[in-house]
Amino acid sequence: MLTKSTLAAVLARLTGPGFQVKWWDGDVRRYGGDEPAFSLNFHAEPAFNAEDPMVSLGEAYMDGVLDFDGDWNAMLGLINSNRQILDGPLARVAGVARTLDRLRLRARQKENIAHHYDIGNDFYRMWLDPDMNYSCAYFATADMTLEQAQQAKIDHILAKLCLKPGERLLDVGCGWGALLIRAAQRHGICGVGLTLSAEQAAAGRARLAKAGLSDRIEIRQMDYLDLSGASDRFDKAVSVGMYEHVGERHAARYFARVADVLEPGGLFLLHTIVGHTDDGNTNRWVEKYIFPGGEIPYLPRLADTAAKTGFFLLTQESLRLHYAATLAHWRANFDRHLDAVRARFDERFVRMWTLYLRGSEASFRGGGLDLGQFLFSRGLAAHPPRHQAHLYNGGEPVLW
Repeated sequence: MLTKSTLAAVLARLTGPGFQVKWWDGDVRRYGGDEPAFSLNFHAEPAFNAEDPMVSLGEAYMDGVLDFDGDWNAMLGLINSNRQILDGPLARVAGVARTLDRLRLRARQKENIAHHYDIGNDFYRMWLDPDMNYSCAYFATADMTLEQAQQAKIDHILAKLCLKPGERLLDVGCGWGALLIRAAQRHGICGVGLTLSAEQAAAGRARLAKAGLSDRIEIRQMDYLDLSGASDRFDKAVSVGMYEHVGERHAARYFARVADVLEPGGLFLLHTIVGHTDDGNTNRWVEKYIFPGGEIPYLPRLADTAAKTGFFLLTQESLRLHYAATLAHWRANFDRHLDAVRARFDERFVRMWTLYLRGSEASFRGGGLDLGQFLFSRGLAAHPPRHQAHLYNGGEPVLW
């Protein structure tokens, strides 16, 4: 029973809410002083690696060896507050590997994006909204549907950018093109979207053609590192749910490339997950199985890097609970299509994505992750909004 004694020793070191473990041999033990907030139920002996407990427990769930009962928020809170124990020595090795991986950014970034986003448009179509928005929605009212909240998110972003007809808009990490389509239809802009995903680029171009916007909006399967002010200039820029793939080592290059193509005084809206601690916000299991190469930015360092690259921070807004609500909708949609997902992939894939969606929702509710919208200007803003009333009351922005 070496595995049991090793795993029990790790679990006994955790501090936080009480929990229960039902071992595969029928033994039941409690840890912590409180009434159990959740239960870990082992159906068989897991392949446990004491040097990488976080990944081992995630893999045990994927393999059907482990199940959870009870409060997922409490469980995720326990995991996040005990990261130094659960990450183990291999997490530090992974951190070094991630740094080396960043040194080969161009070679690896496209592979990392393909791993997640090129699973297939049909898969994402099962559980995203009809416009395929794969980022935090904005629930302006509690009774909004997912589709309405995703549209509200796009409109909220576009309102912050104070778009005017004829302006050129850059979308770094444009996904399937929903934001650019909305911006062209409602605000009369022209624009360019960048994605590394072949699946997204193909579907986005088809949607542009269907909307009759191919002459005004272009989607390029292109790396942001290839942006150049010598060939492209934009009045405004936006990046939604892409900065998490950049990594701290290349953050300055990212902001510098956006600044290079943005007109002086132009506005840049960055929508990204952020962490509030500086001891590593990236989950090892998520990095291995869901987002290889992903890295959650540390909030103060993000703002500092942007400032050093010539950007002025105009507004900052937290949408943390909006993302928790978004994930709850995604999970409900995903659960309605379990048979279709299982038929296309397998049970392990279903459990992997279930753990990702449920775990992410719990992390935004109480596990330390946040979603920030940051409005910057390149240098002093040319025409900043006089106030923010238009964001919440409708109407056109009042500019200086």
